[in-house]
Amino acid sequence: MPILKRHLYPTLPLIALCGIIGCSDDSTGKTTTDAPPAEPNISTSAPIQKKKLEFPLVYVEELDQYQEYYKDQHTTSFSHVSSKNWFSFTAGKDGILTKILLFGKPNILPNEYYGLSMSGFIREGNPSTGPKYGAWKLSRDDILNQLAAQSLTERDSGWITIRMRGEIPQEMGQTYFFVCDYIEEKSWFGDFAFGEGNPYKAGRNWLNSEHDLVFRTYVGKTQNQIEKEQMIRKVKELDSIKINQGSNESPSSPPPAPIPLSPRPPDPNTFQNQPSPSIKLPTTPVSPQPVAPFQPPGNTQPNLQPGALPNGTVPIQPILPDTNKSLYNRLYKKP
Repeated sequence: MPILKRHLYPTLPLIALCGIIGCSDDSTGKTTTDAPPAEPNISTSAPIQKKKLEFPLVYVEELDQYQEYYKDQHTTSFSHVSSKNWFSFTAGKDGILTKILLFGKPNILPNEYYGLSMSGFIREGNPSTGPKYGAWKLSRDDILNQLAAQSLTERDSGWITIRMRGEIPQEMGQTYFFVCDYIEEKSWFGDFAFGEGNPYKAGRNWLNSEHDLVFRTYVGKTQNQIEKEQMIRKVKELDSIKINQGSNESPSSPPPAPIPLSPRPPDPNTFQNQPSPSIKLPTTPVSPQPVAPFQPPGNTQPNLQPGALPNGTVPIQPILPDTNKSLYNRLYKKP
């Protein structure tokens, strides 16, 4: 026992040191083993999927482009093969393309060349390399349902509506292409009317430069576009008002011409006692004469010289009848 104690005490520090080293190795091992599970979570995460396009929300929708001339039995189809899968039009309004209408009917089944649906998008400027916008899809069932709503059968032709998904910009004067890039199981789809002789000069069909599909395009505007247009209109109105005010206040602009006035003719009574303009009035001041106070007339006549008036004029005597020549005096003469 003393020998065991003698050998045990020197080894205690060594045992304790080994325990510490072992604990540190375990802790590092745990951290390294915990790290790999985080990497598989990142690497095995599902790929980011593209957001599904929705129908645009517009507050105003207007008919833009259209071509409605065609002949019976003049129809064509779309293929998913490049150079055989598009028709073009030129936008006449700014906004968002909401829908395109084609005039046609579904293919008769069974058919070894025509599929049950087609889908595609809109390109700007070029059907193969232009910027790609939105998405659309049309199936044979969609055509049948729309024709039934118009009281038509699958043998009749009618307007077929293709609604656009996503905000497809429409800029006035820009050419756009309706492109088909996928047809289910087959190579062709649809039976759509067209017109010969280039009836729509702002576009064409893939088949011939003189052929144009029978179609209609509709353009809408979102709330942001309407508010932006209203703001631009108000700014232009304010600018025009400022320009008009600036031109009116400009010192270089000549003053307005005075309104011509015709002189008023003088009143003849006003100038009756006035001296003639040719007579020169004396420049020496004239002293005012005293004015006698007014006296009311009395019972007696003023003492005037016979045959004269106060102003020195002779009054006109009235003509009185001759009393000696009257009939009474001649009959009854006085003694």
